[in-house]
Amino acid sequence: MGTAHRMKTYLIADTHFNHANIATYCQRPANFTEIILRNLRNTLTPEDTLIHLGDVYIGKKPPWLCEWPGKKILIRGNHDRGSGWASWQMRGFDFVCDGLKFRNCWLTHEPSTSLADGCELNIHGHLHNIWDGFAPEGPSALKIDRLKRDWQRLFAIEYTNYMPIEFEKFINHPDKFRARHP
Repeated sequence: MGTAHRMKTYLIADTHFNHANIATYCQRPANFTEIILRNLRNTLTPEDTLIHLGDVYIGKKPPWLCEWPGKKILIRGNHDRGSGWASWQMRGFDFVCDGLKFRNCWLTHEPSTSLADGCELNIHGHLHNIWDGFAPEGPSALKIDRLKRDWQRLFAIEYTNYMPIEFEKFINHPDKFRARHP
């Protein structure tokens, strides 16, 4: 008799499905969409929850959007805010918001300049592989200066091998996922 699967909570961010230029901007492999989808399907179970830290896709909605297992929460990113919460729920997300308190963490798409009450960390996406030169000049160069707070953690799919990462593993091993300012 097998052991029961305990519910796990996973993070992912900045999938940018249908965004051809993101492969160039972030030095992603050409087949990044297939890699991300395979990793989602192979990692998640129906008992799990996935928290997406925003920027799901660009342009036309992919027909397979949200066909991976489990509950799905979206924290809308800058590319997601053109659609309201109800339309994201119709696209397959169970809950949609612009920021979420979860286990003493303030989850946002862009790095926050302050913490929500009762939170110890801000976990965010948006800046991709910025430690390795993504948009090293211009507006992104200024954003690096905003990431020098000890309580900020960058979730960049480029640093997770295009995998969703279990929340507790991400929190407990920030250096493994390049989550902190170098």
